[in-house]
Formats: sequence, structure tokens, C-alpha cells
Amino acid sequence: MLFICEQASVNLANVECSWVVDSGASFHLTPKRECFRISSYIADDYGYVKMGNYGESKFVGIGNVCLLTSTGYRLLLKDVCHVLDVRLNPILAKQLDDEGYIGSFRKIK
Repeated sequence: MLFICEQASVNLANVECSWVVDSGASFHLTPKRECFRISSYIADDYGYVKMGNYGESKFVGIGNVCLLTSTGYRLLLKDVCHVLDVRLNPILAKQLDDEGYIGSFRKIK
């Protein structure tokens, strides 16, 4: 996993959290309802998501989340799953690739 940004470089409607690009994730996920754009959020009983620790967590909604990076770029994550008991906010790397985003790695001096 790679941390894409820290608390100081993300603005999610005043929600403090870090997002992680994860090549092993199945979906974009967050436990925080306040991260979602209100107009896109659809609450429902979607069942449960199986976790990497073999546990399950309740899947209660889906919607879009807009991130503002430290470089001023807006990143719209579509179809983010609202899952109550996840500890991180993983971003599905493959979905970013499918949407035409280009990732790069560089050494920070």
C-alpha cells in the first residue's frame, strides 16, 4: 500500500482522514458518511463486505467522494462504498487505471 496523502493535504468537506492507494482492494471504501457528496449518496442494505482479516463489515451506502490534493488537483472517486468497520480509506488502484488516471512514484528528497 502507498499513502497518497496525509491529513494536511486532503480536504473532504472538513473531514480529517487519510486515503490509501491499494492494489489489492476490491472497491473504494470509507467508514465516514460525511465524506460523501450528499447528492450522490444512496443508503441501503447492501449486505456485508468480507475483510482481509476474515471478518465482515456492514455495507450501508454508496456514492461519490471528491478529494482535494495538496497540489490543488480534484480527484473524484466514483461508487465509493460506505462500509462501517473499515480502518483505512482504500482507493482501488485498478479503478483509477480504468478511468484513465496515471500514477507515478518518485523519491522525496
